[in-house]
Amino acid sequence: MRRLACALALIFCSAPCSAADSRLAASLKRLEPQTRFHQVCDIETMKRIQAERGSVRPDRMVMDAIRPATEAGDTLSGDGGAIRSGGKWYRLTFSCRASADRMRVLALTYRIGRVIPEKDWERYGLWR
Repeated sequence: MRRLACALALIFCSAPCSAADSRLAASLKRLEPQTRFHQVCDIETMKRIQAERGSVRPDRMVMDAIRPATEAGDTLSGDGGAIRSGGKWYRLTFSCRASADRMRVLALTYRIGRVIPEKDWERYGLWR
C-alpha cells in the first residue's frame, strides 16, 4: 500500500492540475473503498501542507508509520503518521472525513509534530 501511495502522490504532484485530477480520479476508482479512503486522505493532506508554503514541503506521507490509523464511519484519524520533507520525517496527527464514495475529502485537520530521529526510521518503516 505504501508503494501505491507514493505512485498516486507522484501522479498528483507532477502533472498539470486537470490532467493530474482526471488520472488520479481514474486510479482511485480502481481501488477498493478502504484503500481509496486512505489514499484520498493522504493526497489531500499533502496537498494542503504544500499549499501552506511553509518550511515543511512534503514529498511522502505514511499514515500508519508509528501507529495504525483508525476508521470510524466516514472519518479516518491517527496520531502515528509521518510526513517527509527535506530528507527529514516528521510526526503527523490527522483527522480526515471523506464522502461516502471515498472520492473526496469533506473535512481535514492535521498537525505536524517533531522530527522523527533517523535512528527510528527502520523501526517505523521509513526511508531516506
